[in-house]
Amino acid sequence: MKILADPNIPLLDRFEHLGQITTLPGRSWTPSLVRKADILLIRSVTRIDEKLLKGSRVRFVGSATSGIDHVDVDYLKQQSIYFSYCPGSNATSVAEYILSALLAITPPEQPLQGMNAAIIGCGHVGSRVAKVLQAVGVKCLFNDPPLKEQTGDNRYRSLGEVLRADIVTLHTPLTFDGSWPTAGLICDQELQQMKPNVILINAARGGIIDENALLQRIEQQPQMKTVIDCWNDEPSINPDLLGKVTIGTPHIAGYSFDGKVKATRMLYDSLCNFLGVDQQWEEIGMETRYLVQDEEENEQDFLRRLVFSSYDIRIDDQKLKQLIDHPAVEREKLFDRLRKDYRIRYEFERTQIVSCRSPNPWKSLGFQI
Repeated sequence: MKILADPNIPLLDRFEHLGQITTLPGRSWTPSLVRKADILLIRSVTRIDEKLLKGSRVRFVGSATSGIDHVDVDYLKQQSIYFSYCPGSNATSVAEYILSALLAITPPEQPLQGMNAAIIGCGHVGSRVAKVLQAVGVKCLFNDPPLKEQTGDNRYRSLGEVLRADIVTLHTPLTFDGSWPTAGLICDQELQQMKPNVILINAARGGIIDENALLQRIEQQPQMKTVIDCWNDEPSINPDLLGKVTIGTPHIAGYSFDGKVKATRMLYDSLCNFLGVDQQWEEIGMETRYLVQDEEENEQDFLRRLVFSSYDIRIDDQKLKQLIDHPAVEREKLFDRLRKDYRIRYEFERTQIVSCRSPNPWKSLGFQI
């Protein structure tokens, strides 16, 4: 059994008893390289379709991602190729990214409590983002037309109703057809409906926002704050937009080590079930960090210190913005390198608060008490 895998997937050694593993950067896969593989383990940078798979003997495709817009699922079904992915594996990572971004953008004297946020897309990720924001006192407004049709729940409002929120954060898949396509969901008209000082966050997919319209809006409304993790045409991102956004990161919102491990485990379980093989997964130990709340430290200051000690988004912003002055070809390589060589980033659950005056909201955010 031959397994071709993206090296950015951690703990690939867990698959060694299932077949012979070859790793290759996901953007460099070609039909000739894939042809003799039986199993593909991919991330979002590899497009899976007839062009790549025609004439191959691939039987199983596993994507260590929560989204599937890079996979032609219909073609896989037609070819009887089993497909597995990892919905929700990166939800906590993205939610912690959002909280770190908001704390980095807002001044220390401005609490998040009392602000409101529009959650556009309320699946695994959007739901987790809402729980984290609600834990720190942010009121959430929800927009998800497919879920509203499915559930009949009136808490889901129209896009126009939620765009006047203080924070607008995107968590939809990238779709081009159907009743509610999301490609170009946020264009000039939607941007005009937002508050001049809105905080707009895209940690979903490039293509959901019209980047030309966004660049123009930022120039018109300098009070607007933007956090962009997902870009059109990655890794060939727009340097002009990168230079204008408040925070820019290289598509790493869901890149916590713990989230990646969850995805690997989900793929491993799925592949073992597909092959009818007993699992031999070895759990990894969890390292715990300890943090103490100072006696005179107020809750807002402690929240910032607590979150930034686990994940400080400003580090990723600084690294990406260093790419602005590089030539385009070099910038593309450096963008991918930032993702490939991404530092180990643990989720909040790895931090235990030794002493604090109250367990909330820290426990609701995932920290150990």
